[in-house]
Parts: sequence; structure tokens; C-alpha cells
Amino acid sequence: MEISVKSKYLKISARKLRPVVNLVRGKTATWAITNLKFIPNKGAKFVSDLILNAVSIAKSEELGVDKLVVFMISCSDGSRLKRGVPSSKGSMMPISKRTSHLYLTLKDDEIKKEKGS
Repeated sequence: MEISVKSKYLKISARKLRPVVNLVRGKTATWAITNLKFIPNKGAKFVSDLILNAVSIAKSEELGVDKLVVFMISCSDGSRLKRGVPSSKGSMMPISKRTSHLYLTLKDDEIKKEKGS
């Protein structure tokens, strides 16, 4: 069974979020939650919260939490907030505050054992 969750309009750019997303792709949910606590990155908090949200949905549907694997996780650019900083001679320099969207799908899979172990 698959559980899909999304978090939109996060106040972080997708460029800063992608390294954290690539780290947890294909891992188990429990591994991702425990290891994201030790990453000193703002994006790690967003990804960890989203995985915890998906795990709580899985518990309410009575799925085994130990078998959940991060099947699909992706981030994309969201809308931009356009702001300005005052500059010389009464002009404004444009600043764009970027947001991002985060999508996650957990799948209830058996953990495959390696051959020969």
C-alpha cells in the first residue's frame, strides 16, 4: 500500500532542499527519521516532519511502520515572493524569496535481504 503526502509553499529554495531529498530516497522511514535529526540543515527539518506525518497516517491505517520505504520523494520550485531592497538614487533592487513544494510517497515493502548474508 502507498501513502502519499505533500507539503507546499515551504520557505526554502528547492536548490537547498534537493541534497536532503536525495539522501533519504530509497531508505526506510525509520532510518530517515533517525538520521535526519543529526543533519544541521533547515531542509532536514522539513523532510523529517513530512516523513513523520506520513508515518502517523500509516499508523492510523494500521500498517507496519518498520516496513515503510521512501518510494518516491521529490521537490519542485514553488512560487516566488518578489521583494525589493532600497538602493541608491531612490531605486530598488529586486529580491526574489523562493519557496518549494515537497512530495513524498511511502510504500509498504518487505526489506530485501542481501544474498549470501
